[in-house]
Amino acid sequence: MWRTLGRPRWLLLLAVLVAVVIAFTRLGLWQLSVAQDDAVEQAQAEQAARPAEPVEEVLAPHGGFPEDGRGRSVLAVGAYDPARQFLVPDRVLAGESGYWVVTPVVVASTGARLPVVRGFVGDPALADSPGEEQVTVTGTLALGESPVSAPGLPEGQRGSVDLALLANQWPGELYNGFVFATGEQPRVTGPAVTPVPPPSFGGEVDWRNLGYALQWWVFAGFAVFMFWRLLVEDHRADRVSERHTLETAHERTEPHHV
Repeated sequence: MWRTLGRPRWLLLLAVLVAVVIAFTRLGLWQLSVAQDDAVEQAQAEQAARPAEPVEEVLAPHGGFPEDGRGRSVLAVGAYDPARQFLVPDRVLAGESGYWVVTPVVVASTGARLPVVRGFVGDPALADSPGEEQVTVTGTLALGESPVSAPGLPEGQRGSVDLALLANQWPGELYNGFVFATGEQPRVTGPAVTPVPPPSFGGEVDWRNLGYALQWWVFAGFAVFMFWRLLVEDHRADRVSERHTLETAHERTEPHHV
């Protein structure tokens, strides 16, 4: 088999095969990324089109997080609780490492706290502290983050927005979700705190582009199969030819009896 593959003709075909497989694989990955990007764009458009709902109509304090809650636009009317503000380190915005500024708002209608990511700062000293006047916060709802073990953090910093931990440490009731702030009325957050764009929460995959991706990968697999099949057939033909040559040579060397 290796001797057959080592012929110039097969080496050239092997080089062509490698180029084809690489090209088809990349085309498939490109179609897959298009399918994912289309899904994200669709989810973002649907997310932006939904009107903001009062948070108390979407969540109940200490209640379960709704199945369609991620990415919903909500508004909370109340007052910030600056005494319980904290920073979350090791966050990145526009390529810069820094901190989320998280301040709970006490919702006026329920008295429960709702953690709000008011924005991002590169230096903890830039994190302002809002007053306690009434404010209407609009934002995108998110599920609480997983616990992060971060021993040695300075006072006023937490490894993540861990709602289970906050529920045990903060008095009163707590909503089982937090919000990425997209607006305040009136504006109480200073210009040094940069808003954090709400994350995109998935969406249905574009099956057409996913089908195109699978097509390219099937073509790549078929090219490999055809190369292998032709190589095997050529190798078998070589063996038959060699066997025939040996038999002919043997017949010629055999003594003839009269």
